[in-house]
Amino acid sequence: MLELSKKYINLDNNSLKKEDIKVLQSLISYHSDLYYNKDEPIISDSEYDILFKKLEYLEEKYKSDFKQTSLVWSDILESTFEKIAHSRPMISLDNTYNEVDLRDFDERVKKNLDNYLDVINYCLEFKFDWLWVELIYKNGEFVQAITRWNGIEWEDVTQNVLQIENIPKTISYKEHLEVRWEVVMPNSVFEELNSKAKLDWTKIFSNPRNAASGSLRMKDISITKQRKLKFFAYDLANFDDYVNEVNVNKYFDVIKSLEDLWFEISSYFKCLNWIEEIISAIENFGDTKKTIDFDIDWLVLKVNDISLWEQIGWTEHHPRYAIAYKFPAEILTTKIISVDHQVGKTWTITPVANLEPVNIWWVIVKRATLHNYEEVEKLDVRIWDSVFIKRAGEVIPKIISVVKNDSINRGDFEKIETPKYCPSCKTSLLKDTDKVRFYCPNTFDCPAQHSEKLVFAVGKTWFDIDWFGEKQVELFLELWIIHNLVDIFKISEKREQILELEWFKEKSVNNLILWVENAKNMDITTFLTALSIPWVGKKTAKTISKLFKSKTDLLFFSYTIEDLTNLEDIWPEIWQNVIYYFTSENHLKIISELIEIINITYYEEKQIIWNSIFRNKTMCITWSFMDFSREELTKKLEDVWWKFVGSVSKNTDFLLAWEKAWSKLEKAEKLKIEIIDLSYFLNNL
Repeated sequence: MLELSKKYINLDNNSLKKEDIKVLQSLISYHSDLYYNKDEPIISDSEYDILFKKLEYLEEKYKSDFKQTSLVWSDILESTFEKIAHSRPMISLDNTYNEVDLRDFDERVKKNLDNYLDVINYCLEFKFDWLWVELIYKNGEFVQAITRWNGIEWEDVTQNVLQIENIPKTISYKEHLEVRWEVVMPNSVFEELNSKAKLDWTKIFSNPRNAASGSLRMKDISITKQRKLKFFAYDLANFDDYVNEVNVNKYFDVIKSLEDLWFEISSYFKCLNWIEEIISAIENFGDTKKTIDFDIDWLVLKVNDISLWEQIGWTEHHPRYAIAYKFPAEILTTKIISVDHQVGKTWTITPVANLEPVNIWWVIVKRATLHNYEEVEKLDVRIWDSVFIKRAGEVIPKIISVVKNDSINRGDFEKIETPKYCPSCKTSLLKDTDKVRFYCPNTFDCPAQHSEKLVFAVGKTWFDIDWFGEKQVELFLELWIIHNLVDIFKISEKREQILELEWFKEKSVNNLILWVENAKNMDITTFLTALSIPWVGKKTAKTISKLFKSKTDLLFFSYTIEDLTNLEDIWPEIWQNVIYYFTSENHLKIISELIEIINITYYEEKQIIWNSIFRNKTMCITWSFMDFSREELTKKLEDVWWKFVGSVSKNTDFLLAWEKAWSKLEKAEKLKIEIIDLSYFLNNL
């Protein structure tokens, strides 16, 4: 069934025929059963959506008597929970994937109105697409929770829902109220759940949505409580009654009034004046997507004026006044065709899977990390396995789980073994004591480590040599133009040799030399980080930079274990690596040559602004500003010994925000964190 599904996923709609309807109906039924009953899907959500849309297209084209796509789960779920009839059936939303469709939707809305309006006011919010739950309140008291079964009948999950912390048990509204929610499992909780499952050798969930659904339906409600689920209100079953009672006529006001009753709503909920503002907000949503701790695949666009809904109308399947915009898929299935054992700059050997190419977020993904060999064993992943992979933003794709398909015999699939020797220099590998890491101890002469370290050092974050990329480093190493970090800063001596190469013209070589010259001025933190000492990233380098006040401290490292452990956040692994590095003859030779040709600003020489209001404070920055990137702003803060955090919490002192801060700004306001703008920040450095 997996191969057949893949075949139809990749077929163009024009290639589909009438006889494909029954095949697709069978596939949808099969995958729905795996997903809703067994929590063991073998294709991703987005791939299911593709199959569903193809079936929908065919059923409509050939006017099928039986339309499976018209059903909302129907008799899919084999639940043991009590079934309850409900007065207002659940309806689906039409969906779109691009701005052209959004503009078409806007035009259709206007044409359905008695009086054509040039501009329609819309609301934009999360579509969680998780598990629907309805909470029923009588006389201000929570009395029952039901979740959708087949769109008409529901199942009672009251005792399980009582285990969710953000469910209000009493509210000030005393009339009958039926609030519809989505149950969500935060990504951090999902990762923790699967990490524990790997340790216990129990079931690994393929995605947070399945984990949330399974958690809410547990017979043991103590397990539901442990899973730390969250609920978000998004609709009302008795919508018309509530609107008349509270006397509002805007959808935005309806949902905001639920927040006043202590229901948690979408943190991304805004009212925009016309369709172009909606399109702009969607295009910029990537910044917000990175700040939330759960998966969002959709945004819902809905006409704000409730009085217009009836005029705009409904189809057989969905309302015409709302539509869902779906983002490109982040989770898909593909196959592992081989595994490389990659050597990193910090000596670690990492298994990296080569995949059948798959398109995720308009990027063709061919490789994904397997993290380490213990992970390989726990996932029981093998070559030629079908796997779920995830790519979020610009993060390297990772393998989440193996597609478990009983119809496939995996006995002949090749297991991924831990290598005994370094794939680059053939040195015998070692394993960290009490750690999962295997590493190559040949830290100075291993070619792969050498290349990785140089690519890292010349990158934008450290030496920032713009014309010195990964391909140039590899080429120059291969041709013996460079051998180490020292040669990077002596590249001008190789000018004529580089000009002889086919791909290098005089202008590009001159630019390369100019960037290298500019990079010769750096502070001690940048220098220490670029050395690629294991476990010494920017934060740690900044901490240990206090020890280095001159060239002498670099060449004659005299600090003890006690000196290092007295520094903040310096663990045994860190001080061991630092002491090893600065007492190694090979490394000291490189350092001695480097400090003669570059200019380092040491700790005592830095002009630290001791009276800055930001000194020793914790700050979160929303994103890039008009004239400054976030990296540039954080660099400005280094001189006042700041602490940067990626998300807002009660321990944050300041939020540096601009007008499009969205969820971070809302959270900071709730926590009463001081919010500052760019002008205030720059004036008080």
